[in-house]
Amino acid sequence: GGMAWVADASLASAVSNAGGLGIVAAMNSNGEQLREEIRKTKKLTDKPFGVNIMLMSPYAQEAARVVVEENIPIVVTGAGSPLIYMESWLSAGIKVIPVIPSTAIAIRVVRAGACAVVAEGGEAGGHIGELNTMALVPQVSA
Repeated sequence: GGMAWVADASLASAVSNAGGLGIVAAMNSNGEQLREEIRKTKKLTDKPFGVNIMLMSPYAQEAARVVVEENIPIVVTGAGSPLIYMESWLSAGIKVIPVIPSTAIAIRVVRAGACAVVAEGGEAGGHIGELNTMALVPQVSA
């Protein structure tokens, strides 16, 4: 996920520059705040990075639009269903990686075009899954 209060331009660019996949957390940023953080990240790295969108945010729709406009290659989603945005993102060439709490949701998002999923159990901070991660991962990967 996005590590909400930590994953800003400085961390995302440092991770990308070190060879990992840096992620900017959209959190509850409005569209222009997110765009500013994305542009800061682009100044700090020429490597790929993604954006994590918390879909329960009141600004999720703005964030969904901004990642397309800013040509972000990867979107990680959490705290809600990405299905309403996936057609737009996939049409823009964005790889979508939803954080999922169940096998049923994993199947739905993969059928809709997700390139991968992150299986996250109920013990994760702020999430609602009924299974713990150790039980969920084998079910999702089967």
